[in-house]
Amino acid sequence: QANKSKRRFLEKCSLPKWLTKEHLEKIKKFYIECPKGYAVDHIIPLNNKLVCGLHTINNLQYLTKSENSKKHNKFVSYLEKEGEICQVV
Repeated sequence: QANKSKRRFLEKCSLPKWLTKEHLEKIKKFYIECPKGYAVDHIIPLNNKLVCGLHTINNLQYLTKSENSKKHNKFVSYLEKEGEICQVV
């Protein structure tokens, strides 16, 4: 329960002021439409030592629950995905 409360707090703090009601509806719909066996993941974590992302539709993706738990609070840049950088932060 404490983790869920902390997560909701981080999400609320990570909402940019420029978000409209339409943006918020898209985020809500994204969560509702999450496929079974998957979790909603923030591509850029909301709370990381080096980088903090926003709670926006462009920062959300579906990952399998096992992928999401392996990723935890890490950020993998597109360069790392392309194999150009090996460090994961």
